[in-house]
Amino acid sequence: MIIVGIVLLALAGLLLFLRKKQQDQLLEIKFVKTSTVAELSDLQKSIAAEIGPGGFRQQAEVKGVCRCDTPLKGELSGQDCVYYSMSVSERYEETYTETDSQGRSSTRTRTSTTVVTSNTQAVRFSLDDGTGSITVDTAGASVDAVSVVNKYEPYRAGMTGLQFGGFTFSLGGFGGSGRRVLGYEYHESIIPLGRQLYILGDACDTGGELAMVLPQEKGKPFIVSVKSEEELTRGKEGAVKWMFVGVIVSAVAGLALIIAGALK
Repeated sequence: MIIVGIVLLALAGLLLFLRKKQQDQLLEIKFVKTSTVAELSDLQKSIAAEIGPGGFRQQAEVKGVCRCDTPLKGELSGQDCVYYSMSVSERYEETYTETDSQGRSSTRTRTSTTVVTSNTQAVRFSLDDGTGSITVDTAGASVDAVSVVNKYEPYRAGMTGLQFGGFTFSLGGFGGSGRRVLGYEYHESIIPLGRQLYILGDACDTGGELAMVLPQEKGKPFIVSVKSEEELTRGKEGAVKWMFVGVIVSAVAGLALIIAGALK
């Protein structure tokens, strides 16, 4: 009982930390003014004229359409994109033995999944807001993408490999002893070409061109999202609210269990 209480208190601490992070991002989204690419370009040129190129950097929020001359293709979807994240998981059923506090053993069955393969790829692209284009480097970004593949396929006897569109994968080494394979889950999210994006990060010219990149200041957010600013704001406001509820519930329950355990 006491151990469960300690775990719940630790959970409350974790939720408090995550809530603070969400609050900080919410404030940045709300209070950083949206800039046009033309405004950032003019500012960069004026600073470059004074101190030379490579000295411009400031936090910025931009919105526009993503463009790319050399896009990627999603491994599962085959769609043109500038970013994709895919995974294939094996769903299986297995038996296990559980021993209770009185030393009695019982055999149970559980269903679980394990990742067979996963991959995330991105290319630099340009964001066009109608006043100009700015390069975007998503390295280190928190990315909200579009889910384009979410499919489950049952296992078929004798399967030695997986095939989904142009994707193939050998199953050697998976489906170990004691497991009954049920099937495979396919997931992929992408940022497709021509998608309207919201980006919050640092605008700088360190690499010789004006670009949106990961902030140098620790703790500052770098967000690349297919969601609008309004959608992001509502989502984070909801997360902050429910995390606060989770903190209170976990802390109260944890303290109650610890006290009850100590009294017992």
